[in-house]
Amino acid sequence: MASAVSVVAKALKTQGIKYAFGVVGIPIAEVASALQEVGIKYIGMRNEQSASYAAGVAGYLTRTPGLCLVVSGPGFVHALGGMSNAQVNGWPMIVIGGSCGRDQEGFGGFQEFPQVESARLYSKYTCRPADISHIPFHVEKAVRQSTFGRPGASYIDLAADVIAQERPESSIEYPSKCPEPPISLAPPSLIKSLNDVLSTAERPLVIIGKGSSYGHAENPVRQFIEQHQIPFLPTPMGKGVVSDRSPLCVSSARSKSVICLFFY
Repeated sequence: MASAVSVVAKALKTQGIKYAFGVVGIPIAEVASALQEVGIKYIGMRNEQSASYAAGVAGYLTRTPGLCLVVSGPGFVHALGGMSNAQVNGWPMIVIGGSCGRDQEGFGGFQEFPQVESARLYSKYTCRPADISHIPFHVEKAVRQSTFGRPGASYIDLAADVIAQERPESSIEYPSKCPEPPISLAPPSLIKSLNDVLSTAERPLVIIGKGSSYGHAENPVRQFIEQHQIPFLPTPMGKGVVSDRSPLCVSSARSKSVICLFFY
């Protein structure tokens, strides 16, 4: 028989999840152990807010969703900060939250809270599997939604009664690993328009954002700047794409360079 926690762990492993952060407790304590058994690195934190921020950062650095594991009620609420941060910044992450049993809803179940409804405000995808056989499907979809298009957060709610379920191993189907998100290319007409603008600009300035870093576009960006000798200004999350030591970096004159951008 397959337990719910083993299905969760295997589904996450199949989808390539590597790092998990969280604070264990009822009803998801065994999930953390199952994650480690399949080779997912679990890092225990002192607070769920720290765990959710760490998961978002891991997703940004690896382009694979970082996982945050939290308990019901207060634990879930603490994780909302990291979820909203990942959602707004476009960082892939998945939050798995335990919740009270469905048969206890409305009866003052342990740490009962409207988690699914709350998570929808800060995520691209939210679900609450009704049976452990549905978990692999929802995990694959959570990863897909978190990474495709503009990255963001996904939330999977695991009710205590679902976590207690067992099913024959043969009845559990695991979808194949979600493919890498497709690369979006700008229309040729826009590229031509950009080329026309740059060729006639008197004082062009390149602003390097975090998309260049997330997309691992360091080499093309460096080549473009060095070939055309255009000054650049890195945003805080765009630092490192091109070295600040470059003579073309205008970070030390940030205010004046931005004024030039708007007035020239």
